Amino acid sequence: MKNYLNNAIHRFELRSLTFIMLRTGHTSVQSEISKLKRAPAEHLYVKSKSKCLPGTRDWIQESLLMHLKEAGNRFVWLRGSPGTGKTAISMSVASTLKEQGMLAASFFWDKNQAGKGLDSIELFPSTLACQLASFNEDFKLSLVKRLRQPDLVFVQDLPLDKQINTLMIEPMRDLKDVWSSGKDHIVIVLDGLDECGDHERLGSLMELVLAFQELPPIFSVLVSSRPEPEVISARDEARAKGHVILCEDLDEVVWEEGFQTVRCMVEEGLQHLFDKYSWKPDEKELDALAWACRGLPVMASIRVRDAAMQTRRGRTLQSVCWELLNLTDAPTNLNWEYLRILRRAYTLDSSDIHPDVAKKYRLVVGAIVVAHEPMNVSFMSQLFKISEAEIRATLEPISSIVNLPLEDAEDVALYHATVKEFLTGEPIGDERDKVFFIDDVQGYFFGLPLLRLFNTHCEQDTFGIPTNPPFGDERIWKEFLMKKDDYRGRFRYVIEYLYKHLDPSQLFSQESNELQNEFNSFITQKYILTFVHIKDSYYVIPDELLQFGVSINYSSDACLMSFLIES
Repeated sequence: MKNYLNNAIHRFELRSLTFIMLRTGHTSVQSEISKLKRAPAEHLYVKSKSKCLPGTRDWIQESLLMHLKEAGNRFVWLRGSPGTGKTAISMSVASTLKEQGMLAASFFWDKNQAGKGLDSIELFPSTLACQLASFNEDFKLSLVKRLRQPDLVFVQDLPLDKQINTLMIEPMRDLKDVWSSGKDHIVIVLDGLDECGDHERLGSLMELVLAFQELPPIFSVLVSSRPEPEVISARDEARAKGHVILCEDLDEVVWEEGFQTVRCMVEEGLQHLFDKYSWKPDEKELDALAWACRGLPVMASIRVRDAAMQTRRGRTLQSVCWELLNLTDAPTNLNWEYLRILRRAYTLDSSDIHPDVAKKYRLVVGAIVVAHEPMNVSFMSQLFKISEAEIRATLEPISSIVNLPLEDAEDVALYHATVKEFLTGEPIGDERDKVFFIDDVQGYFFGLPLLRLFNTHCEQDTFGIPTNPPFGDERIWKEFLMKKDDYRGRFRYVIEYLYKHLDPSQLFSQESNELQNEFNSFITQKYILTFVHIKDSYYVIPDELLQFGVSINYSSDACLMSFLIES
């Protein structure tokens, strides 16, 4: 009996120890993976767009899924002009693959999600590596094995092509037996590649994507983008190496299929208004409303939102629909649709926009368009010294293209990337329409407000940092350190992007100006010390300032800094 109890206790202890070791190992592995920075790029996190409506785009989805599952098809390209519904299709395909257990990873770029890694390529390799680690346990262990190598402590500081090789290709090479070509294909979905930045970045991204040719044969990749030259060049390069790249072109899709998609979007999008107002267009009128959207799902979604907004302003649904059906000079493409919305929002008949409205529009809409991260109504109110009510009054007339949240602390964003492209592109229309276009894409126009905002808080001693001797008040520093994270959060945009918005030509002009005077206060009043303490990192001079011969000196005794302009 005693031996029986001893054996039972021994088995229990052994199992407990094994469980603890496994749990500890799992925690250690997860800790290594969590060190990789990643972007919220999965199809599940796409906010501004939705999947295809049931019964729409079925043929194109089935065709893409068939191509992706066929042996030998490494890449499948879904191409199309702006507003043709590429992202909706990609989301639907990704969802289907997810349900079938075949979606290994996905990355959906979105230039309207600035600051989250969705408008650049820097987090592309690490994000996909993290997703693949979640998808397959063997890959996770292979990846962690490499991450634990001493020379890869700063793997995300490596060039992106080496990151792809280190984080994806090499870990896969150890798993040849696991990734058997006899199984169903495993798919990576990449959407909106043209939203990753400028043309140079897109070219670099295509080089990274072509590296996926080194993945095991079981992998296939769905690439969705506009037919940009960099994508076409990458396709031709891959084909020259003997790779098969199939293409589905939404610009060549049968017109009836595109019309049916838009027709469903219009009817379903307006259904809640039909129920509310007990009125519905007849079938011919619904067809006409769909035809007027030029076969573009984006235009359909804009007009659905526009109709809902108009009915909240005292108009009947019937009058709104009739107006859309009887537009003079009806828009023939997205750009003219955007101009129609802006004209109706801010001008009456042939009159010019009111100067005060124009000023607020260029500040508020300009900030939304060129900011490096999304802004909210509260922050813009502080920045531009405009009331929150005035900012809302500026944006509400164009809420069919700008997502204006109910809460002032929530981020304002454009619904579609094409809006930003339109507003920062070549002006269209006549002379009075030029006010709508933002030519200052660097955002120099709100460098002065950013600088003033920070200087004002320093002047009011908001941060409580001693900037004059003596500097050793321990109580003051403890109070500051306790509130430091709060300050960094509240002033995040200022401390991260202030220098990017300072116009060098004004800052170092021979003639005195407001920006120069405010910047002089920033330095001479030692507000820059507070700035550096909150930023909590070494000061890096932007390239835009370096071209003017700017240098920086650090004084070791008092940690004071002075900017020097080389003659």
